[in-house]
Amino acid sequence: MKMHKLLLAAVLCAASSVAYAQVILPEGTRVRVRLEQTISSATAEEGQSVNLSVADDVKIGDTIVVPQGSTCVGTITQAVPKRRMGRTGKLDFSMERVVAVDGTSIPLRYSPTKKEGGSKSGTTGALTAGAAIVFWPAAPVFLLMKGKDVTINRGIIFDVFTDQRFTLNPKAATIAPAGATTVQPAQPVTTPGPASTPAAPPPPPPATVTITSDPAGADIEVDGMFIGNTPTTLQMAPGPHSFLIKKGSGTWTRTVQIQPGGTITLSAPLTGKK
Repeated sequence: MKMHKLLLAAVLCAASSVAYAQVILPEGTRVRVRLEQTISSATAEEGQSVNLSVADDVKIGDTIVVPQGSTCVGTITQAVPKRRMGRTGKLDFSMERVVAVDGTSIPLRYSPTKKEGGSKSGTTGALTAGAAIVFWPAAPVFLLMKGKDVTINRGIIFDVFTDQRFTLNPKAATIAPAGATTVQPAQPVTTPGPASTPAAPPPPPPATVTITSDPAGADIEVDGMFIGNTPTTLQMAPGPHSFLIKKGSGTWTRTVQIQPGGTITLSAPLTGKK
C-alpha cells in the first residue's frame, strides 16, 4: 500500500511538471508596451537604445509568461531634427524583443499576422510600421507641424505581437526581471519574510484634458513642450501643468492642477490675428 502511494505521488508530480513544461505562448500573442522616456528628433540619434517596459501581464491561463514591468528592447531607427523651409523633424523607433519571466528574449513584430518574408522588426520603426497606438499621454506626433521637432512623450503605449512560438522554461525563476512588479510563481515558494519589499502601488489614473481656442488651430505647449494644435484632447498625468496656447499675436497661459481621473476643458480666447 505504501509503495502504491509513492508511485501515485511520483506520477502526479511528473504530470504536473509536464503540464507546466507545456506552457506555450503562441506566435502573434499581443504584448502591450509602454515608452518609459520622452524622445525628441532634436536630440535623438539613430541606433540609440529606447527604454520601454511591459504595461500588462501576458498570461497563459493563470501563469504569467511575460510580467508587467518586464524589459522591452527598442532602438531609434530614424532621427532627423527640424530643418529649414519649415520642414518638420522625423523620429521613429523599433521594439525588437521582450524578456519573459524565465529570462528568455522573445522577438516582437508590429502586426497580428507575420508578413511574407518575415516581420523585419529590427529594421522597421513602430510608427512607420503602423503599430497600434492605444494610449497617448499627449497629442499624436502626426499633429506636429510648422517646422517643429517631433517629440514622443513618455507613457505612450503600443500593442505589438510575439514573432515566434515560445515555450516557458519549467524551471523559470520565481523572481521577475528587473523592473517587474508582479509575477506568477513557476513553483511553490515560501511566504516572504518581514524584510521583503512591498509591491509598488499602481500609478494614479490619468486625467482627460480637452483644449480649444477661438480661433481654432492655435499651437499648444504643455510644460514648455509643443504637442499639437487646437482643438485636441489629451490624456495627462495628475499634478500641476503649465499651458500656453498661442496663434499669431494672441496668447493664453494657465497653470492647472490636474486631478487623477478627472475630466476638464480649457478654452483659450485669443484676440491676436493670424
